[in-house]
Amino acid sequence: MDYKKLGFKCGIEVHQRLDTKKLFCNCSSTMKEEPVDEVVRKLRAVPGETGEMDPAALYEFLRDRRFIYKTYPSESWEVELDEEPPHNIREEAMDISLQVAKTLGCEIPDEIHPMRKTVIDGSNPSGFQRTMLVGLDGGMETSEGTVGIENVCLEEESAQILNREGNTVTYGLNRLGIPLVEIGTAPDIKNPGHAREVAESLGKMLRSTRKVQRGIGSIRQDVNVSIKGGSRIEIKGLQELDILEDTVRKEVERQKSLLDIKEKLNRRGASVPDGVLDVEEVFEGSDSKFYGRIMKDKDIKAFILKGFGGLLANKISGDKTFGKELSEYAEAHGLGGIIHTDEDIEKYDLLDEFCELKKKFDAGKDDVIVVAAGTKGLDEAIEAVKDRAKKSMEEIPEETRDSNEDGTTSYSRPLPGKARMYPETDVPAIRIGQKKLETIEIPESLEKKKKDLIDDGLSEHLAEEILDSRFYDLFGELRKSVSMDLSTLANLLTVELKDLKKRDSIPTEKINSEDLRTILTYIDRDEIPKESFGDVLKKMLQEEKNLEDILDETEVINDRDLEKIIEEVVDSKKDILDDERAFKKLMGPVMQRVGGKADGEKVSYILEKKIKEKK
Repeated sequence: MDYKKLGFKCGIEVHQRLDTKKLFCNCSSTMKEEPVDEVVRKLRAVPGETGEMDPAALYEFLRDRRFIYKTYPSESWEVELDEEPPHNIREEAMDISLQVAKTLGCEIPDEIHPMRKTVIDGSNPSGFQRTMLVGLDGGMETSEGTVGIENVCLEEESAQILNREGNTVTYGLNRLGIPLVEIGTAPDIKNPGHAREVAESLGKMLRSTRKVQRGIGSIRQDVNVSIKGGSRIEIKGLQELDILEDTVRKEVERQKSLLDIKEKLNRRGASVPDGVLDVEEVFEGSDSKFYGRIMKDKDIKAFILKGFGGLLANKISGDKTFGKELSEYAEAHGLGGIIHTDEDIEKYDLLDEFCELKKKFDAGKDDVIVVAAGTKGLDEAIEAVKDRAKKSMEEIPEETRDSNEDGTTSYSRPLPGKARMYPETDVPAIRIGQKKLETIEIPESLEKKKKDLIDDGLSEHLAEEILDSRFYDLFGELRKSVSMDLSTLANLLTVELKDLKKRDSIPTEKINSEDLRTILTYIDRDEIPKESFGDVLKKMLQEEKNLEDILDETEVINDRDLEKIIEEVVDSKKDILDDERAFKKLMGPVMQRVGGKADGEKVSYILEKKIKEKK
């Protein structure tokens, strides 16, 4: 597609959790505990400072949902439940966000003012999220030119959805309140590939601080996309860069398709009549299994879309149809969806019933009959679908959409407005002086660090692995204090840990830097062999044994006994010593006898020496 000709506009918001304690209390941010209790709440929308009601907040309020909040021993507190005022802002988190703003060349305000952002989707029991602007008007260089950085914010992470069941949503409070840096770009992104490049570059810059959390969910992207004639669509929750490019492309495809549908509807003189009929009697006594499973004992209502015939079956993005887009508005109000005559009605075994409905509405060949069934929320759901159908003849509505694994998106809620922001009254403004900014250092880029590691002797692969590892700081510390080869140290901290998890299902994510330091120090002093690294971790992490006891019990063969074992193996195989593959053929039997109690490099050295002596 010619994105310039399409009037393509795109900006990205990158959200990155910081590796500190929580922003407004002293709770841990590890998210490793099991919940111990729960609290039930309902939230309501209120006007903001301007007196206006935010459309997204009003939408969530009308859904009338019930929220259950799970609490955790040391990972949530009264602050998360809004039962205690927030404590002072965590200074370490503020310093990291200032570092990010400074790296991106942002203007940093003299005073940073915490604000409240209304959110009543249940993601915060208080009904708002605390956020503060720490930088604006920055920029970054890319292959497609400069991309502006409109803002850098420090805010609190939302609660995590654990379960949805009917009108009840369960959240975990262990994620709520973790410091989060948000970087918002200007709409300077030129195409989907450029969007990925920008997101990837920002991710690398954030990792270069060495003060961010790692793993799935710790960083995510929201993407804002529009084309000429379309509208700004915010796509939330993109966690994988691999899907970002496809998602942006499919959103452009969706908007192009919707503009085409709008043109066809207007050309046909389409309309959405006001009437809605109760049609339970049409379906009563139906032999359809679908009716018995989905519609029976529910209110059933129908309405007509005049001039929409054939268009609800149009694919607008990937395999998603325009009919599915309308159905998502019903789903957002608690219904399972809608049924319409642009579908294959025979698969529902409801052909006779829909023929009768066509007669009731005096439907023509270009008309569509839509049916919805439910109890609570049925009328609201139908009005939402009808309203979306009306808008399809006028515009593409601005809205927030959720990302799907196949690159398509699903309707979430209306796009929030400015009415949801108002000043925070419990947290004072923070004065940022010149002396403070002078203490904030711009981190060295990952590319520069990678080059330095390669210059020090690491392969490009190992350099990338250690830079991407949560044990990079430990690596930097140990390389100064241990004598082992730099590549061996990097390999144990990265490749070997990954292999142990993948191959032996050892939960290496539970290992901490202190325990690793102890194990590697023992290896470096030849008090345990390098080959026992995996066994030690297995006993500690899977069998939950004490590390000191494991290290004390780990046997090491002394050099004299090792040489004796190798000599015995070589003497027993004298007939193959002249074979050019003798070393390989003898190494296996030696390692079997040694049983992981000796260093492999030492074994190799002695074996080669003995083969030469015995020839």
